[in-house]
Amino acid sequence: MNYKYYNGVKRNNLILSELLTLIKQKRIIVIIGIFIVSIMILSLSIISTKVTAEKFVTREKSVTSIKIEKGYSLWSIASQYITEEYDDMNTYIEEIMNSNGLTSEVIHEGNYIIVPYYTVIDKSGTGNKKTY
Repeated sequence: MNYKYYNGVKRNNLILSELLTLIKQKRIIVIIGIFIVSIMILSLSIISTKVTAEKFVTREKSVTSIKIEKGYSLWSIASQYITEEYDDMNTYIEEIMNSNGLTSEVIHEGNYIIVPYYTVIDKSGTGNKKTY
């Protein structure tokens, strides 16, 4: 064997060694990538389950009739029936007034008014209806 051939073999071993190191490094990157993708898929399945559960509950608008008693005001009635669908108490009182054709907030004892409100309807098959 001559010297050049020995250097060539030595050189090929060095290239082979670098190639094996590169493959090992890429294998780690691939394993980390698979791990990250698995975590993302698991997270999405958990989030998807929560959203699906919420779809079984809906809110339905209803009305009730109230007999005005002494000391009642639109504010006191509204404070009993207001729900999160209304921006604020004034908006809700305006809806009560519009529902009853009132032009002022003055109400009279013995009269009846209708009051809109929302109920939660459970559509998961249990048939529960809750008033809020």
